[in-house]
Amino acid sequence: MKKSDRSQWAVLIGAAVVLGGLFVAARQRGANLLPARSGFGEMSLPTVGGGEAASLSSCPTARCLTVYLAPWCGVCRASTDLVKALRPWLAERGIATRIVIGRDRPAEVRDYASSFGPDTLMDPEGTVPLKGGVPQFLVSNGEGAILRSQPGVLRIVSPPIPESELEALSRALGLI
Repeated sequence: MKKSDRSQWAVLIGAAVVLGGLFVAARQRGANLLPARSGFGEMSLPTVGGGEAASLSSCPTARCLTVYLAPWCGVCRASTDLVKALRPWLAERGIATRIVIGRDRPAEVRDYASSFGPDTLMDPEGTVPLKGGVPQFLVSNGEGAILRSQPGVLRIVSPPIPESELEALSRALGLI
């Protein structure tokens, strides 16, 4: 083995040891450096109405849709009416919908969340694990395990929202 090969191996091994040490130290402090979990865990978020914090770890129906939006997101804003129409449409079909507004300053989160109603959840710190960007549609079971995660919307739909659009989105998410 040449001297340059040994030097490269030494650098690689040293880097692996340093990264491993950082990972272990972060885990001991409670940080999660792994990809998003397959469920919400014991996560609870406050509601904009000021009621008790709501848990994402369970669902009152066999399946739940959690829609995560951010105030700064143009596609989220353009999809507001679609999300508002989807909630009662899914409720008629026995599927609960939770709306979470987050990943922005608390005042902006509260302002946008208020437009969805008092039971809207707030996550200004961005603690909900997402795979991809916002808007994000997360389908979970009654125990909070995430069955499907879909960033983005099929298309921007302007009001009035046709039922065919609600059905198309619900089918794409595997809800109906």
